[in-house]
Amino acid sequence: MQNAIKQEIKRLCRKAFSKLEREAKSEEKYRQQFEKRTGVAAGLPSAAPSLPKPKHFDPVYCSRHANFLSKTIWHKVLESTYEPNPAINYQIPKPDGSKRSIMAFSIPDAALANVVLRRTRDRNTKRLSPSSYAYHPDRDVFDAILALREYQSDGKLFAVQIDFEKYFDNIPAWYLESKINDATQVSLTPHERYIFKAFIHHKFADHDKSTTGPFSRRHKGTPQGSSVSLLLANLANHDLDVKLSAASGRFVRFADDVVALCGDYSAAQELERCFAAHCRTSGLILNAKKSPGIAVISQHQQELRTYPHFDYLGYRLSPGGLSIPQKTVDRIKVRASRLINLYLLQYLSTGFKKSRAGVTPQMFDWDLLGLIYELRRSLYGGLAEADLHKFIYDGKRLPRMKGIMGFYCLLDEAERLKEIDGWLLSMVRRAMERRNSILKAKYGVECPTPSNKELATGSWLDLAAWRGDDQPETRMPSLVRGWRAARKHFFTFGLEQVQAPKYGFYSDFDDLFDY
Repeated sequence: MQNAIKQEIKRLCRKAFSKLEREAKSEEKYRQQFEKRTGVAAGLPSAAPSLPKPKHFDPVYCSRHANFLSKTIWHKVLESTYEPNPAINYQIPKPDGSKRSIMAFSIPDAALANVVLRRTRDRNTKRLSPSSYAYHPDRDVFDAILALREYQSDGKLFAVQIDFEKYFDNIPAWYLESKINDATQVSLTPHERYIFKAFIHHKFADHDKSTTGPFSRRHKGTPQGSSVSLLLANLANHDLDVKLSAASGRFVRFADDVVALCGDYSAAQELERCFAAHCRTSGLILNAKKSPGIAVISQHQQELRTYPHFDYLGYRLSPGGLSIPQKTVDRIKVRASRLINLYLLQYLSTGFKKSRAGVTPQMFDWDLLGLIYELRRSLYGGLAEADLHKFIYDGKRLPRMKGIMGFYCLLDEAERLKEIDGWLLSMVRRAMERRNSILKAKYGVECPTPSNKELATGSWLDLAAWRGDDQPETRMPSLVRGWRAARKHFFTFGLEQVQAPKYGFYSDFDDLFDY
């Protein structure tokens, strides 16, 4: 165990070093892009004041002393004197304007938690409900969506959706400890049980008081930011899984996100009672404002509350199949709009290098080409147009399936994707018109103002202006084209090599772009 902790400490340190290296490379990349586009030397950002952190958060210190730290931490566990170092409490903004409290644990404590989680999860995988899909080594969000889609109802389709109020923050500590102590539900060694309890009641302080205090102690909720929180969150709803499994219909749970489907109203009422009973015994609270409760899923109004669809884990489910939710459409548009502004308009207020665009004797715009490549990287998960063409028409296998294209391989229809494609073409066309007017007024030069068709076909660029070895891919990326490739990949190879996003992707869509 001591050696496993040491190796995990070293791994986490390497991960921290890699992150710092990526950040430095990214900053240098944007500096070079700024100078290339504007002809103006990029300045250095002012150094933000950094608050001191305890040494156990320093990857340099932990890497050098990994053997000593692992030996000390495991000795304390054996002597029942181990307690995690006070975690640093960060307030992370949520899409609705509120904030989520996330704890950053020291590197040695995070290493211990990771080792313990892997061992306890592997030992208890078979004990957990087959309808629980989060934090499972052999299941992911795709399996959860497929389980719901495959449910067949002979008559009406009833859905029961319940939202727990601040689930991870409000799980009572006494309830978590009762689950840990119950040998019939989870198999833990005495040392593992001790470690879990130590994390449940860990100390913490805000980031500006991490070295001086005062320190508070957790009395409820899971230790978010620590990997042991994953198993604890699953255990907290295990009894609910048992109740729902005994009822009619089918349910899927992904951490605290639960939806149950059935074919009649009495069964739906029984499912709803399961949630209420679980809250009474566990101390959890239902969020009445965000819990739709029982509803009929139908395109036609029924005698009960009727919805044409419901959204779950980034997908929209309806009697007609799977589609893309409006919330996701909005986030794709926000991200694309930001990229369009960054590549085509933002730099023009500072300067412009005249070799970047022109209309005579050849028509070209290297910033527009850069935007097309960046959009393609995001939407296709790093694949090129040639990769998609060879797979769709020649059957040559794709090297990977990531990004938005990979995630939405389960979609049954592409109408909303067509709308996004049309919107994207129009946005880029209008941005190019705006860019051209700014260039003419401020710098006395012009840039191409391609039509939607020219953007879609890639004919906007005069290839005589290109000086590279390989021909550039000038077509605007298309979600429909990506979906066709992803759909064919799914029907041909299943979900093999399709990378599922991390949990929480549908509240932070950047995970699908940052493949």
